[in-house]
Amino acid sequence: MGYELRKSKDEIRQHLGEKYTFSAEVPFGIEDPRVMKYGFPIYPALRNSMPEPWMKEINRGYKDQPGNSDKEYVQWQRGPLSKTPMSLMKSWVDTSLAHDNIWLVLVFHGIDDIGWEPTPHEKLQEYFQYIKNNEKDIWVAPFGEVARYVRERMNAKVAGKKEHDKIIVRLSQTLDNKMYNEPLTLKTYLPADWERVEVKTPNDKKVLQTKKDQNGTFVLYQAVPDGGGIEIIED
Repeated sequence: MGYELRKSKDEIRQHLGEKYTFSAEVPFGIEDPRVMKYGFPIYPALRNSMPEPWMKEINRGYKDQPGNSDKEYVQWQRGPLSKTPMSLMKSWVDTSLAHDNIWLVLVFHGIDDIGWEPTPHEKLQEYFQYIKNNEKDIWVAPFGEVARYVRERMNAKVAGKKEHDKIIVRLSQTLDNKMYNEPLTLKTYLPADWERVEVKTPNDKKVLQTKKDQNGTFVLYQAVPDGGGIEIIED
């Protein structure tokens, strides 16, 4: 088992690059403690086990309902099979939309006549179109990218101060920046009369429209932790 995991990582690195050696599916497909013992030292994130205290896992065989957890994140893994009804598959998306903390992990084992319990491509097209129809409210990304994001977010600190006519924000984290470098979304509150702002990072500059909620005027933007100071100026 250890050999297979190490060898697979070496070959993935050789053909695709270091970025793609972050996460993996491990043998047996479940959180078998024997497998985790070998898997975690080799791959930083395993699809079947995210042992962080702020994460609740609901894997494919579990009967738990994701909406009942008050954890910061709920990793809800679903594996559609050949005969899984479309209504059930769509309900997983609807449940995710109804809650702020659900990370829906979809696992397909095959397409058409290839693989175990394969899903017809027509069914996949309909399902992915349903997800796309809700794309303004859903972030869709590979497993490893989301795993990086949630870990960064839970290990990040934000500090801000107003200097004359601008706001300076610093975003830092306690993780390895070479491995964890996904942009995080930040929400910064601004003076009430600011309608448009320029957000400047060391590598980017954008003009954004401000928004309002019950707490005041704010702007949403993205920045990489430890990527340098962020300046927000009224445009």
